[in-house]
Amino acid sequence: MTNITMKIIVLIFFFLLVFLSIVAVIFVLASVVSRVRRGTSKRRKSSRINKGTQGQIIPFHMLAEYYGGLKKTSNRELRKLFEKGVSFKQKRKFLEAIGIFEKCLNGDLSLEQKMGLMVTAGNCYFALGKLDLAQEYYEKADRLSKGSDNKNGRLSCLINLGLVYAADRKWSQAIRNYHEAIGLDQKLGYTAGEAIDLNTLALFYESKGDLEGALTHYTASLLIFEKLNDREKLGLVENNIKRLKNLGQESKIRG
Repeated sequence: MTNITMKIIVLIFFFLLVFLSIVAVIFVLASVVSRVRRGTSKRRKSSRINKGTQGQIIPFHMLAEYYGGLKKTSNRELRKLFEKGVSFKQKRKFLEAIGIFEKCLNGDLSLEQKMGLMVTAGNCYFALGKLDLAQEYYEKADRLSKGSDNKNGRLSCLINLGLVYAADRKWSQAIRNYHEAIGLDQKLGYTAGEAIDLNTLALFYESKGDLEGALTHYTASLLIFEKLNDREKLGLVENNIKRLKNLGQESKIRG
């Protein structure tokens, strides 16, 4: 084998190594770019999910409970049946609970007892995500509350209807209901309830995009919790105010 042939073979081998190295580098770069893109996509998706989760401000425990005196009724059969339904509800067996409450509604009941059953059944429908049925039951109970001038029952209906509207993102209707509910809190002397409802009302204003209205009602809630010396709820409202002010700063920067 001549020197020229050897040189040609070495050159071919050298260029082959260079070519394979370039291919390897391109493969690695492509892999990195693909991972970065996937990572960006995941982060963007996660951001949307987080935003959506923050938008769902209507947990089940925010609903007002109203039993219409059914736990203390002298009708033992009715009381036991109702308590069975409540037990199902507490175990999150909402369909079974609704079946019991519907059965109770077939009995001879006072207006207050009918209201209690409708509110409680409505809460079960709310927990199941059947907001149209929850609203239907709350509205029926609300009509009964007006006929009997039952302020406690009416307060429960106003709160729960407000939460249904909020879950459906009908902020103006939710806000109107909560303003009325806060008026009843004041008439009935429910100071802690007023503070809680003011905080929820502020959340509605915030979700609607009215940051000034939100701050006004957060502040009103904060002042009541300070007077009540409720440190836990005071801390929650303070965190809401901090978040709101951060949102305000961000909107100014974007503007």
